[in-house]
Amino acid sequence: MSRDALLPCFVCGTTLSNVFSAVENQPADGTEFRTYGAYGSTFWDSLDGEELVLNVCDECLTAHKDRLAQHKRYRPVTCDRMVVGRQWVDRPMVSYTGHRDDGDVKIEPEEIGSDLPNVEWAENVADLKRYAMEQAEGES
Repeated sequence: MSRDALLPCFVCGTTLSNVFSAVENQPADGTEFRTYGAYGSTFWDSLDGEELVLNVCDECLTAHKDRLAQHKRYRPVTCDRMVVGRQWVDRPMVSYTGHRDDGDVKIEPEEIGSDLPNVEWAENVADLKRYAMEQAEGES
C-alpha cells in the first residue's frame, strides 16, 4: 500500500499521508467520510450499498468549523472500562462545539447481555460476560 492516503483533501486538494502504510485510506491529520447518499440528492443516493468516500484535512475542518454539526447517536456501554455494547440515544444534531459527550453507561458484569433499554450488545457478548464475571470473581 502507499504511504499516501488514496484520496487528497476534498476541500484544498492537499495530499494526505496514511497513518498506517498497510491501509489504503486512513489519513493522518484528516478524516475519511463515507455516505450512501441521501434521499433528495441529485448527485448521490445509493440504493445498492455503494458508498461515496472523501477525505478532509484537519486544517480545512478547523477553518470551517462554523459549517459543522455534532450528533450523538449512541453511548458506549462499559463494564470495568471494557466496551460491551452501545445504547442508542435520540438526541438532536447541534452546532459544532468541539466538546465531546463522553458519557457512557456503566454496568455490572451480571448485567451484560440483559434486556436493557435501547442497548445493542457486541457480537461476542457471551465471551465478554464470561471474561467480566471471571475478573469480578478474581477480585473477591
